[in-house]
Amino acid sequence: MAVSLGGVESLLCCPATMTHEEYSEELQEEIGITRDLLRLSIGIEDIVDILADIDRV
Repeated sequence: MAVSLGGVESLLCCPATMTHEEYSEELQEEIGITRDLLRLSIGIEDIVDILADIDRV
């Protein structure tokens, strides 16, 4: 699974299962990557739309 942070849209990802999936659980823990950690990259959508999407999660 790939993540692109270069787009103009907002993106929510779970680093433990996406960008850092190949790291051992020990290394993830050591660097602060937990299963409940989410990364939110804000795009250029209207703020009302972004907040509505967050409310649905």
